Amino acid sequence: MKNTELQQITYEMLIENTGRHPLDSGGINGRAFERNASKSLQDFIDEPVELIKKDGEYYYRTVSTFHYIQCLGLSLDYICRNFNEINTGADNWDADCEAYGVSTEAWDYLTEFNEVKILRTFNTYNGDSDLSQILQGAWLTINGDTYLLLQIHGGCDARGGYTDARLFAHDECLCDYLPEYKTQDEILEDIEAGAEVN
Repeated sequence: MKNTELQQITYEMLIENTGRHPLDSGGINGRAFERNASKSLQDFIDEPVELIKKDGEYYYRTVSTFHYIQCLGLSLDYICRNFNEINTGADNWDADCEAYGVSTEAWDYLTEFNEVKILRTFNTYNGDSDLSQILQGAWLTINGDTYLLLQIHGGCDARGGYTDARLFAHDECLCDYLPEYKTQDEILEDIEAGAEVN
């Protein structure tokens, strides 16, 4: 079953203006959020989950960040909705936590009456990833339940240009497995099994 609320918030993140900086080499429409600005939610829904292209002897796979997020088993509960309302568009980014993109007010809301533990932080730029855009975030527990704080990179330079963090509840039972990365051998196996090369 489609989670239209998850689709909408993912779309909003993909088109969120993450700013411009003179040292950011994006130029006009070079930043991801600028390229995404002309797309509708339906455009993202309709885009292929993954594309395989050949360049010389190598095959390259690109996974739609939009579709990848839809496969993570995420949803929104009242904690997420309240946190996201406080954190979206905030201007005080000095939260006393390991996660990025979190305002002081949103973190205070989260921790005042809840037991919060950050399990690990990540940035997909720092490892092998076929995603069309970089993701940054933190897996955490709130009162023993698993949540994801997530940012999407909308700029050019991976050192900046991330959306405000959004909070999602996570249920592993709802995950549709979509690998973030595949080796050249795995891509070749997919092609032999009938995957289309564009």
